[in-house]
Amino acid sequence: MTGRALLQVAVIGTGFVGPHHVDAVRRGGYGQVVALAGAEPDQLVACARALGIDRATTDVASVIEDPGIDVVHICTPNATHVPLATAAIEAGKHVVVEKPLALDRASAWALSDLARARRCHAMVSFTYRGYPMVQRARALVAGGELGALRLVQGRYLQDWLARDSDYNWRVDTVAGGPSRAVADIGVHWFDTVEYVTGLRVEAVFAELATFIPQRTKPAAEAVTLAAGAAMGERVAVTSEDAATLLVRFVGGALGACVVSQVSHGHHNDFSVELTGSLRSLSWRQEHPESLWLASRDDARTLVRGPREGDTIGVPSLPAGHPEGWGEALRDLLKPFYASIAAGEEPAISDDHHAYPALADGARAVDFVEAALASAKAGRWEEVGVRDGHP
Repeated sequence: MTGRALLQVAVIGTGFVGPHHVDAVRRGGYGQVVALAGAEPDQLVACARALGIDRATTDVASVIEDPGIDVVHICTPNATHVPLATAAIEAGKHVVVEKPLALDRASAWALSDLARARRCHAMVSFTYRGYPMVQRARALVAGGELGALRLVQGRYLQDWLARDSDYNWRVDTVAGGPSRAVADIGVHWFDTVEYVTGLRVEAVFAELATFIPQRTKPAAEAVTLAAGAAMGERVAVTSEDAATLLVRFVGGALGACVVSQVSHGHHNDFSVELTGSLRSLSWRQEHPESLWLASRDDARTLVRGPREGDTIGVPSLPAGHPEGWGEALRDLLKPFYASIAAGEEPAISDDHHAYPALADGARAVDFVEAALASAKAGRWEEVGVRDGHP
C-alpha cells in the first residue's frame, strides 16, 4: 500500500477545514491529493475545481475502498467521524480525523482499539501542537524551567455564533453532538495543556450555558464560520454556547479555562498560561510567534528562532516570517506522513509521541463527556477512568 514514492491521499469534506488539509498535504510535500469527496454535489464540484483536484465524488465508499489510496483525511461533521474512520481503517487505510474524534467515549475508544488492532497510522488533528512555540513551551516545561507546576489556566473565545442569526451544523446535536463549545474548542485547550505540561487531567468541574436557546436556521445552511440569514426557520438549541471549566491534574496542579463561541470581538482568542514554582509562561494563538516567560524578578518575551520547530521539522519560513494555523497543521502532519513513508510502527499508545494518535482524541472525548456529566450533576467528575481506559 505504501510502496509508491508518493503517498496517494483522499480528503473527505468540503467545508471549512477540508481544503486546508489539502493545502497542508501539498505544501508539506507529503503526498498527492488524488480525490475529494463530499455530500453536496454543487459545493463539491466548485471546491474540487478551485483546488485543482480531478476526482470529485459523492460516493465516499468508492474512495475509501479504492486500493490506490493510502491515506484518508476525514474532515466532515462530528457524527460521521467514527463510521467513516472505521470504514477507512477496515479498508487498510491510514487516517487523519478531525476533532472531536467521536460523540461519545465508548465509540472513541473502540475506534482507537480498531486502529491499534489493524496497526494503521491514525491521528487526530490537534493542530495547535504544530506551532513551533507550543513545541518550545513543552521543552521548557520538560527541562524544568518553570519548576513544579502549580496552576494551568487559559481561554478559548470566539464570536462567530454570537448572534441568534448565526447558524452552523455544529448547532444541530444530531450532526455536532450533545456538546458544542467544549467539544469544538475546549478539547483544543485540554489537549494542548496535557501536551505542553505532560500532566494528566484527573477531574473536571464544569458549568455550561446556552445563552441563545433559539437560532435562525437559513433555508440554505450557511458555510462554516459565516453568519446565518436574518430570515429562516427558528430552531431550538440545546448545546452550550460557553462553559467555565475547573480542572485538577494528577499530582495536585489546578487549572481553569473559559470557552465561548459567543464572545464579541474575540475571533480566535486561544491562550494557555502555566504557573510553576520558579516561573510562569504564557502563549497566545493570535500572537503565536512568542512566549512570555517570567519570574518574580524579571520577565522576557521569547520569539521564534531559526531552530524553533526542530522536533517536528524546521518550518519552511525563516524566523521573523510569521507562521500561523495553516503552517501548524502542515507541521503537525509531517511526522505522521514521515512515519508512514518510513514504514515505522504506528503510534498506538496514549503516551505523548510524534503525532496525536486516536487514543489522544479519545482522551479528549473522555474530557467532554466528564464535563457534560459534571454540569448535569453539579459536582467534580473524574476524567477517563471508566471501562478499563485510564
